[in-house]
Order: sequence, then C-alpha cells, then structure tokens
Amino acid sequence: MLSNLVENLINILDLYHQNRIKNYFKNKNIDKLIDVGSHKGEYLKKMRKNNYKKIYAFEPQPEIYKILKKNISNFKEVELFNIACDEKNDLRELYINELSLTSSFLKSNEENLWIKFKKFILGKKSLIKKKIMVKTNKLDYVLIKKLKKQDQVLLKIDVEGSELSVLKGASKILKTMNVKFIQVENAKNNMYEINNNDKVKQFLKNNGYKLEKSFTYPTFSFSDDIYIKSSS
Repeated sequence: MLSNLVENLINILDLYHQNRIKNYFKNKNIDKLIDVGSHKGEYLKKMRKNNYKKIYAFEPQPEIYKILKKNISNFKEVELFNIACDEKNDLRELYINELSLTSSFLKSNEENLWIKFKKFILGKKSLIKKKIMVKTNKLDYVLIKKLKKQDQVLLKIDVEGSELSVLKGASKILKTMNVKFIQVENAKNNMYEINNNDKVKQFLKNNGYKLEKSFTYPTFSFSDDIYIKSSS
C-alpha cells in the first residue's frame, strides 16, 4: 500500500532524528521513560539503548498496539498500555489516519500545506480512514503508584496535537515525582484545527520547566522540544 511506503520513508528520516535525541539523553542519568504515543515502537526501540530501568509505553490504536506488542515482545523492561493519555478517565473519539503515526483526537487543518502535500502523495481527498472510540486515562491515574520519588524520569509526548491534555492529566506526577525532562512534539504551521502550542509552553513554564533543546525534524514540519525542570 502507498501509505505503508510513505510510512517507511518517514521511518528512514526518523532514524536520523531519533538518533540525535537518543544521544542527547545518553548521559542524563534517567531511570525511567514514559513513552506516550509509542506507535509501533520506533522511538522506544531507539531510546532503550540508553539502558533505562523501566519504560512505560502507551498506544491507543488497537491494530497498531498489536504490532507494537509483537515488536517489543522481548523487551522485559517495557510495560505496555493500550490506552490514550488524556486529562480525564473516559472514552474519546480517535481519528485513524491513512498514516497511522498521525492518528489524532484532533481534525487536521485542511488548508495546511503539509496536510495538502500528504493528501497529494497518498492520492486521498481526506487523511481520515475511520473514527473509533478509545479508552483514555490520566497518567496520574496509571503511574502514580509505579513511580518513586527518587526516580529520574523522562516523559515523552507525541500525540498529534493533544499534548496539553496529556500534561494536564499528569499534573500530580509533575508536582510530586522527579520528572526531570519532558520531550514534547511541537507541530509547525497550524497542522490541526486547534493549536495549543502556546498553552503547552505556558503550562510547562507554570510547572517549573524551561526549554533546554529543540530538535527540528528533517521535513521542518515539527520539532521535538526538550524541557528540563528548572530546579534541576
């Protein structure tokens, strides 16, 4: 399928992009990784080379979760969750896109040039394949008893525009645990009908985080921004 071919090409770019991020975190003395938006395990497989004691991986798409589970079946340090992270424990409608790595709770901005380009190369009038209902949980609800205050934690969030909701659902963890680093995707040029980038920055600032490093993706469509706890 054309979508698989495009996804494979994107994965080639990911190798370069994620390798830079892995090297950045290599000597940061992180104990645990929270991977929100694991997809098929591309980021997870790269980052685990940094020898984290525990990795918590979240992926809500049922079909993709099965692939993820198979891909990391031998990774004993990884605990999987087939749920979406949000600010509420609930059910929510998820848009499954032609490119599964871009599935989102938010509708795409159809006037965005990057969205138009993806529709063109895929030969589709819409990127949405279908809509499904998925279970959502707050990170506070899932992980508050799994983390310890002495753990140095990296929280990575790649959820296609819903980063603010994930952060709001992790408020207790951010205040009571040592989440030293937060890696959050910053989509460029209003790819979604709702743009919360400024609110994400303000939320992180209000919770004591400052921007430490930014890795721009090779297509320039987004960056992965690294925030560090100001008191660290």
